[in-house]
Amino acid sequence: MEYGSFPFFPFGALFCLTLFSFVAIRIYLIRHRYRDSNPKDRDIALILKGRMASGEIDEKEYHRLKDLLTK
Repeated sequence: MEYGSFPFFPFGALFCLTLFSFVAIRIYLIRHRYRDSNPKDRDIALILKGRMASGEIDEKEYHRLKDLLTK
């Protein structure tokens, strides 16, 4: 019995195709993860988080401003 014989070819090709598809889909999802959300909303959240971290605003004010600014 030879390991490189023809009857094993379809399974190897199918496995490689499945593996390639899985990797391609994962790369696509990772690259486009944040494109669905609005960049402006992310900027607002980062600014407010920075203000909360520095003590300018508290958590309640953070949530109020975020809700107000992202509407």
